[in-house]
Amino acid sequence: MTVASSALKLATFSSIFALSFWTAQASAQSAGGGGTSSGGASGSSGASTGGAGGAGGAGGSGGASSGAGGTSSGGAGGDTGGASAAGATASAGAAGSAGASSNLISNGTFDTVTDPWWKNAATTDANPADIVMSATDGQLCGVMSAGGKNVWDIIMGISGLSLMPNQYYHIGFNVKADAPRTIKFKIGLGDKPYTDYFIEPIAITADSQRFDYTYLNLRTDPTAQFQFQIGKTPGTVCVDNVVVEPVPAPTMPTYTTSAPSGHPFKDYKAFMKMGTAVDTPIFLSNPQHNAIVATEFAMITPANSMKMNLIQPVQGTFDFTDTDALANWAQTNGIEFRGHPLIWHTQAPDWLNSGTFDRDQMIDVMYKHIDALMGRYKGRFPYWDVVNEAIDGADWRATIWHDRIGPDFMDLAFTHARAADPAAKLYYNDYNSEQKGNPKADKVFEVIKDMKARGIPIDGVGLQGHYYVEPNGNTNPGVPDMQAIRDNMARYAEIGVEVQITECDFRIGKPLDDTKTQLQNDFYKNLLQACIDAPNCSHFTVWGLSDLDSWVPSTFPDYDYAHIFDSKLMPKPAYTAMSNVFAKYNLDGTPIAAGGAGGAGAAGGSGVSAPSSNSDSGGCSLAPRGGSAPWLLTAFGMLGALLVLKRSKRNHG
Repeated sequence: MTVASSALKLATFSSIFALSFWTAQASAQSAGGGGTSSGGASGSSGASTGGAGGAGGAGGSGGASSGAGGTSSGGAGGDTGGASAAGATASAGAAGSAGASSNLISNGTFDTVTDPWWKNAATTDANPADIVMSATDGQLCGVMSAGGKNVWDIIMGISGLSLMPNQYYHIGFNVKADAPRTIKFKIGLGDKPYTDYFIEPIAITADSQRFDYTYLNLRTDPTAQFQFQIGKTPGTVCVDNVVVEPVPAPTMPTYTTSAPSGHPFKDYKAFMKMGTAVDTPIFLSNPQHNAIVATEFAMITPANSMKMNLIQPVQGTFDFTDTDALANWAQTNGIEFRGHPLIWHTQAPDWLNSGTFDRDQMIDVMYKHIDALMGRYKGRFPYWDVVNEAIDGADWRATIWHDRIGPDFMDLAFTHARAADPAAKLYYNDYNSEQKGNPKADKVFEVIKDMKARGIPIDGVGLQGHYYVEPNGNTNPGVPDMQAIRDNMARYAEIGVEVQITECDFRIGKPLDDTKTQLQNDFYKNLLQACIDAPNCSHFTVWGLSDLDSWVPSTFPDYDYAHIFDSKLMPKPAYTAMSNVFAKYNLDGTPIAAGGAGGAGAAGGSGVSAPSSNSDSGGCSLAPRGGSAPWLLTAFGMLGALLVLKRSKRNHG
């Protein structure tokens, strides 16, 4: 990439993780008994009303991009119950204003009835599920004799909550089980397109624990549900002291980087823009998560909100709510936003998959979708993934776009996108396209080279970068050949095409151990160095910040730990490994001379020491960037040597 000169920056940070009162990172505490929460409308009486279930996780194809949310499941609730007794267990009322005392759900104790809570068990022959729900010892308990295949195969829930748009809510509850297990809770819309809900996995034990979260609701949701998804294995789960109440917007806490240089990734944006994928509402609901992203990253990519099934759930009807919220947050925090994706066969809406569109009609659908998205954000998004994952092995992938339009759908999409926003950089994005010599990578290169030769407006290729180590420790083919990646980047440079790392993660086959962790560290470090060394690579995006809400376990059940922050939003060794790569450079991209004082350092102006010859550079040469003259570097080195010699003479007499 071209390195622009920039003034050196000095950063001062005051504290680390000064958390707000409620954070979306669950705080597990020992339970206090069944104290009563006040407020809320009077409890419902009569029969309980079942509500539609629905939750899941959409997975990408073959390691492709993916995020939380998507697959529907569950059905109507089942129980009918008697009249509510005095001191009813739960009450649902209209949403109050922020900070108001009235609660959407207020629960003291579950005495003798379960109303208005309902239960639902999936009824499938292959994976049967069954539950008996009761009020036991002041708690709402579900006893499962069969758990089904997924946690959402058995649900305990309440319906008819009224959530207001752009309102934060405090969600709290106590929960325990007869044995350790993972459940999920969910609040918000339960119907397609599954855009506006908050769903989180929770690890619970036999000891009652308290969990508290904040949730930002983006839409008017007059009949929202609150669910505990507890299936998958037989056993007992009990909940108590459930509360959902409106609260003022939380303050984003102060975050201090743990980078050895004292500089977060974002400080190096003059020569390498680090990005991460984010999702609503989990991202916007979590102040701690937001603080890390705002401080460390220079770009964000929407993990799901711009997928076609979410942004155009009905033909011709576009829902920009989630993307607008993310884009506005990015703009407020001085962060670039990547449009992702325009044309993709996965996560396409039902109306498109089941429609009988001919070639001309499909082209019209494609053009209108491109116009709607690029027209709305024209001039705001500097990069767009125009086509996503159109190659399969050494040939075109069979998709609704390719099969109904033909292989020229790529030409048509890029040409139309250029007309929609001439200033935006247009990218093709794919996985397993990083290593020269890989049949898919070679096919992608041939397609892009041919497009360039014919004058089709394509600026770059997104190399996703999804890799892994298998549970048994096998590294083939999950750990890439870095030289093959460097060679691939180089051949794109030769034809005038940019490359970016767009969806990087490294998932670890369970169980986690030191050897696998080191493989992950080396992967992130060496791939970052390869991108820095390539003159045509300017961006490096990790596909999700942390293991807290990772897409990996729901798509690859035998894998986890893929990201550079852990499930408690603390930096992992992989983050430090990447930080050490950056620590070898000044903020403008020029290498720090060995023995010199270095560039801008941590708060207080301390310099960053240069790495020794056996540092973790991955064997990569540190060629001068940004036009630094070799004689100047030599002069600094000689000056450093003289100072060392003078100090040595003083110390030794």
